[in-house]
This record gives sequence, C-alpha cells and structure tokens, in this order.
Amino acid sequence: MRSSLAWLIASCLAGCSCSDGGGSSAAPSGGQPGTGATSSSGGSSGSGGTGGAATEAGTDATTDADSGPTFDCQHAPVVEDCKAGWCRIPAGCFVMGSPKDEWGRGANTENQVKATLTHPFLIQQKETSQADWVALSLKNPSGPPPKPDSMGDCLEPACPVGNVTWFEAAGFANLLSQKEGLKPCYVLEGCTGQLGEGMACTKIGTTAPSYYECEGYRLPGEAEWEYAARAGTTTAFYTGPITKLAQTSDCESDPNLVKAAWYCANSGTLTHPGGQKTKNAWGLHDVLGNAYEWTNDVMKGLGYGIGPLEDPWGKVEIKDSIEGIVLRGGGTITPAARCRVAAHFELSRPSRGPGGGFRLVRSLLTTPDASTPDASPPDASTD
Repeated sequence: MRSSLAWLIASCLAGCSCSDGGGSSAAPSGGQPGTGATSSSGGSSGSGGTGGAATEAGTDATTDADSGPTFDCQHAPVVEDCKAGWCRIPAGCFVMGSPKDEWGRGANTENQVKATLTHPFLIQQKETSQADWVALSLKNPSGPPPKPDSMGDCLEPACPVGNVTWFEAAGFANLLSQKEGLKPCYVLEGCTGQLGEGMACTKIGTTAPSYYECEGYRLPGEAEWEYAARAGTTTAFYTGPITKLAQTSDCESDPNLVKAAWYCANSGTLTHPGGQKTKNAWGLHDVLGNAYEWTNDVMKGLGYGIGPLEDPWGKVEIKDSIEGIVLRGGGTITPAARCRVAAHFELSRPSRGPGGGFRLVRSLLTTPDASTPDASPPDASTD
C-alpha cells in the first residue's frame, strides 16, 4: 500500500488507479483493500446520463428505469438545522452508490443499495479547520505543496487541517470528546509519534459495540458521509449532474461542480478556507473538493453487496496493516469525475499528505433520562 496522498492523486489523474476495474488496463488488479491507493471512478460506463433528479423529502427514493433498480425508501425531510458549526442530520434511508448511466462511475464499487441509518447525528458544517486543531494545543501539521502543481494546504485558521493520518483524525476526535465530557469513541493502542507529527498505532477499536453507538466524536461511516453529502439528491453532485468529457481524468470546469467545490479546475492546487462554496440542502460546505476526508470504513473493492443495509459495517479494527481506508469528496487537484458524491478512494491509515483532512460526526443517542436525542453542539467551533 502506498502511503502518499500525493501518489494517490497522481495515480488518479493518470487514470490508472480505478478500483472498479472499468478504467485503464494499468489499474491495480481487482481494487481490493490493500492492493494500492485507488479511486472508485474510472471507465466512462453508461450513456452519460444525469443520474436522476433530486429526491424530494418524503417521497420514494428511486432511480431512472434505464439507470438501475427502484428502491422502496422514504427519504427523511431535508431541512437545514445547523448551529455553531454543526448540522443535525436525521435518521433515515437513502440510495447509496451511483446509477449505471452516471458518467465516470466505478462500475464495480458503486452499485446502488438501500441504506438505512437508525441514529440521527451531528456533522461538522465545514471540514475540521486548522483553528479547530490548534485549539486543542496540537501542532499544526498542514503544509504547502511538496512540489509545484501538487496539492497543498492554505495556511489560514479557517483552512482545513491537512497532512493527518487516520490515527491522528481519530485521536483528535477523542481529545474533543474528552474536552466536552463525552466518552471517547476510539481505542488507540501501541501508538508512536505525536498528534500532528504522523502518529500511527498498532491496535484500534471502539468503546461501544459499533461506532454508531459511540457517545463521543468520531469519523463518519461511509454511508453516513454519502447520506449527508447527498442531502436528498441523486445526481453526481448535489448541485446537479456531471458534464461528460473525453476522459474521466480530464480537468475542465463543470458548471455544476464549480458551484460547490474547489477542485482541479479552480483551486490553484491549494485548499481554501471553509464555507466559500454553495452548501448543500443540509447546510454542509465543501463535502466535494477542497480536502480529502477520512472515513471509518475499509474499501469495498467489489461493491456494497445486494443490500438492503442498516447501519452498515460499524467496526473499527486493523485486520491488515496496509488495508485501504475510504476517503471521500475528492481534493483540490481532483478532476470532476472523482469529486462525484458516490466516488471514493482508499489509503492505508498511516498515510498523510497536504490536502488530506476530515470532518467529525457524533451520534445523537437517546439517553434514559431524556425523551429526545442529545443534540447539544460542542463549543469547540470556529464557525
């Protein structure tokens, strides 16, 4: 497993790292976790359709007849509910993955399934910022591009924190939980290095049976991330469909993506302070482009299975030191096809590089002495 975020991006731009098996013949075989740094976007499968229209709150979540199957799924009403830099996302179901006619999709890794999330959750409205990071007395790991035309971090307090390993993102979540008087979600053992200096651990787990049941802050599951990013839409971007190009690696301005994201066509290779682009209907900024975002889950190289899924995966453990962990959203030098809501990438947990960041979530669990979930936002926000 390669450990460089820059290598991942270079491979994606070259069109040779598609884990769906539908891209270049130079793609890593099978795209299984641990085979290399890969992305799910690849061959220009399908007819270049729009991927469907936005799903209205409370209606059946379906796909076009030519795009794939129909799912019996009542999507929760999509209403912005944000306070102090955190947005509340209700429990509900959605169609995860991409329709067969969405241009640039991963043919084998983005099959559509019904996914249900049984817990509402809070999610950061913007990616975790450098101000958030240093507020916990941590050294800022963010940095400029390592070489010309490669991805780098802008160096302002409101810019996303970058250059963090998965372990460091988990460690930051634990520190924030402790600050807020919440039980930390992660068990991190056998760790070497300090937070902000490439910390890595040999054993990990959660303090609850699954990460969905954790009290404290954590990284999102892949299903939570996509549910939050879509905000009821079924198109390639939450701002609309993708424009078909000659190659999925081509970097051109997409009229819908440019509204929502800093990516290869407009970023100048650097991340930007959070909140400058059009938010989605939940109120979230920068879920597409800007910084890559770590999730909790291992890459599913052969897709999500037949479904339906309910609180899928949920475990955090090291089965293989080089297994690929999913990152979502794309980055500042990512082409449009790799910034689709359904697109995903994988890197090993110790990997880091400028432009690689995260955003946190927290499950809203019903407590014995309360009739409604605890939705109190943290006070560690720089919004």
